[in-house]
Amino acid sequence: MKEIREINKSFNSGIKVNELKGKTVTSLNGKDVGKIMQVRLSPNSLTFDGIEMDRGFFGTDTFIGKDYIESLSDAGAMLNMNPVSDYKGLAVLDSTGKEIGKVKEIRTDKHSNNITAIVVHTGLLDNDVIYSKSDVKSVGETIMLNSIFDAKSVKVGGQAK
Repeated sequence: MKEIREINKSFNSGIKVNELKGKTVTSLNGKDVGKIMQVRLSPNSLTFDGIEMDRGFFGTDTFIGKDYIESLSDAGAMLNMNPVSDYKGLAVLDSTGKEIGKVKEIRTDKHSNNITAIVVHTGLLDNDVIYSKSDVKSVGETIMLNSIFDAKSVKVGGQAK
């Protein structure tokens, strides 16, 4: 058996995985979105796969793949995106700037987690309106649509399922 006697890297270089547990996960916009529960490694390649994140008492624990993580440090993880939950409750404006409602739900592709549509509660007889990703012009402190909202075109009688 060969014994390893030489260490090529400084003993203190890198991040100690066990010390990341409980550290903060921060989204691209600087918001704290949870705490690191576990760091996951690929058993075959021994490379970093992602982190498991605790979102708090009312949140759902979430796995975040390495493609969504900008960096890891002693302070925690910095994401390269904002979680879709950040968009719930945002005001939605039509292309004229008129507020038409608030985001009730975000719909995502099950495989990629990319946003496919937003469900907007308009307050018109408690109806919801679904807008596809292509209907959205910009996202910031509000969501701006690229069309004018027409209350007459909203069908009466239900909520988005």
